Amino acid sequence: MSDRPHMLNSGEGRENRVLSVVLAVALFLILGISALNIWIATCFELVLVDGPSMEETLQNGDALYIGLHDEVERGDIVVIDVSGYPDLFPTEGGGEHFIIKRIIGLEGDAVYAEDGVVYRKLSGEDEFTPLSEDYVKGETIDFGPVEVGENEIFFLGDHRSVSKDSSRVGCLALSDVVGVVTDFSLAHKDLITGWVNFWHSGSV
Repeated sequence: MSDRPHMLNSGEGRENRVLSVVLAVALFLILGISALNIWIATCFELVLVDGPSMEETLQNGDALYIGLHDEVERGDIVVIDVSGYPDLFPTEGGGEHFIIKRIIGLEGDAVYAEDGVVYRKLSGEDEFTPLSEDYVKGETIDFGPVEVGENEIFFLGDHRSVSKDSSRVGCLALSDVVGVVTDFSLAHKDLITGWVNFWHSGSV
């Protein structure tokens, strides 16, 4: 009979060890999820496309994540804060105003368009080269050449017939870029949009 309490103590020990492991795993998962949420909130922002200026690449209502600390490169799709340009981009009642466009030129570049084709001379180069833009919808108006100044960006919408962009308003400051649309978002925008439509709301 003296062995019975010993057996009970062994079973209780095993239960306690299992409970400790379960609690440790749960704590690890909670901390991991919290760290992931902090990282996402710090490095990315969820936006919704409002308007047709980036068709067919992006559609009105598409949900995307933008990288808040990504370096801007030619060809990137970016969100730009144009709240500081009420004369160029007026809104009812003022306030924050954001647009989403594609970066065509950076500091030192020169850009012009002729007969529907955009030509770009990169900083430090001598010759203009026509851009291959299979994403374009509509007609690109003739403009330029435009010299992209220090810490400036030249941007166009993919739907050239309806986009209000650098072809009409000129260059803006690089510092106006809020973030760069991530490659993951572009590859999985339908999935992200479906998820956001179910759980969230917002607009760009």
